[in-house]
Parts: sequence; structure tokens; C-alpha cells
Amino acid sequence: MAIQAINRNERTHHSALTTLGQGALAGAAAGYAGKYLLPLTHEEKNSDEYIKVTDKIRKQKTEYSIRTEKYLNGMKAKKNRSLAEDEFIRLFDGMKEGDHVKPGRIRKALQTLNAENPLEALEFRNICRETSKIAEDTAKQCIQAYKLVTKHIRPTAFFVTTGAVAGAAIALIGDTLKTDVKKS
Repeated sequence: MAIQAINRNERTHHSALTTLGQGALAGAAAGYAGKYLLPLTHEEKNSDEYIKVTDKIRKQKTEYSIRTEKYLNGMKAKKNRSLAEDEFIRLFDGMKEGDHVKPGRIRKALQTLNAENPLEALEFRNICRETSKIAEDTAKQCIQAYKLVTKHIRPTAFFVTTGAVAGAAIALIGDTLKTDVKKS
């Protein structure tokens, strides 16, 4: 078996520039993808803007808002509401945007329902858990979306250039190390 690493480029009509171009193109594409695939850095997560926005999102999950009003309107539209649903709706009576339900009101509603019908108290707890889970999931989705926005702000040129240089270097090294093996 003869190994011909040096004569390879003489037999094919392909130049090192083609190899570099292909490697740079592939590297640039990988660099651009890396801009979004790499997790947020410690500095990005600790920036004042990121902390401010994520804290605001977390705070909003317990505030009375338009989303809360829509949820309550859907519940009010039911013809046959349970006692637990009525009590849940009453929790939000007179609230304005940005207000929070006080824990004492929830405890008082639970005590009232427990005295009247323990099953209604259980249903009330389930409604509270369900709405808390919906709010938590929405907050997580908003934070994930803001993480994507933060990644979008990253400098594209840095990732594309770094990827192109690395891709070209890897392609050139790979082309240099390729060997043709002839069967004798």
C-alpha cells in the first residue's frame, strides 16, 4: 500500500482556497448557530437589565392583571359554578391591576368553605394550585423568551468570524492530513 499525501492536490483540480472557503462557510454557519445555542454567560445573567426584567416577570405572576381578569371572566361565564369557584372569584373583588391577593383572604376563604363543605375547600385548593401553576408556567415561558432576546443581542460578527476562522483552520488541517491509499 502506497501513501501519497503530497501528490493528492496535483491529481485533483481542487485548491486549498476551495477547502478554506468551504471550511470557513461551514464554520461561519456553526458560529451563527452557536450564538443561540450557547447558554447565557455569568455576565449576561448578572447584568442589571437582565435581573430587572426577570424580577419583573416573576413579580407579575402574582399580580392581578388582564390575564387574571380574562381567567375570572371565563369562570364567571359558567352557568353552574361551584361554591369554591364563587369564593375564588370573590377573592379578586375590587382589585386593580398590580394588586396582590393577601394570604389572609385565602385562609379566610378556606375556613369559610371548610365550615360549609370540606369537598368545596378541596376544590378551592385545587383551583388555587391550578392558577398558580398556570402563572408559574407563563413566567417560565416569558423568562425563556427573554433569554432568547438576550442571546439575540450578542454580537453576531464575533460568532460568525470566530466560527469561520476555526472552520477554515480545521478544513486546512484536515485537507493536509488526508491521505490517499492505493491498493497494490
